[in-house]
Amino acid sequence: MKSIALLLVILSILCQARAGDEASVETPSADDDKQSPSPIIYNICESTNEELVGAYSHTHFVDDAPVWTNEEGMGIWRHFGYWYIGDYGEWPPVTFYRCVVGCEQGREEPPLEGFKNKKGYEGGPVKLQLEPCGEGEGTGEEL
Repeated sequence: MKSIALLLVILSILCQARAGDEASVETPSADDDKQSPSPIIYNICESTNEELVGAYSHTHFVDDAPVWTNEEGMGIWRHFGYWYIGDYGEWPPVTFYRCVVGCEQGREEPPLEGFKNKKGYEGGPVKLQLEPCGEGEGTGEEL
């Protein structure tokens, strides 16, 4: 009887160890190809908030959606299918702009226009562009 009990304990330990090994194995998913860094660089060239001005590079994914950030910690991100711009250096991110015009839910990449101030945020209009900012843009200087 003791040998049967000992055998059951050993089998139980082996099963638990095997289950742990299987849980740690990562299996590729259909979304893995979405997890590649985006080569797209977005630019904000004019804003009343100077921290928003600059180039935004893809840095990581959150909930299978890409996030772009600039050197100042500002970001462009998607949340529940809609795109936002704001301070990504804090958690949760602080929204300055929401995409409200031409912004269908679930869009893979942010639109270049259609962002409106979040209620209570006093910043001027902002738009994204793919071309790098020209010298003097966003600073009030003439080109």
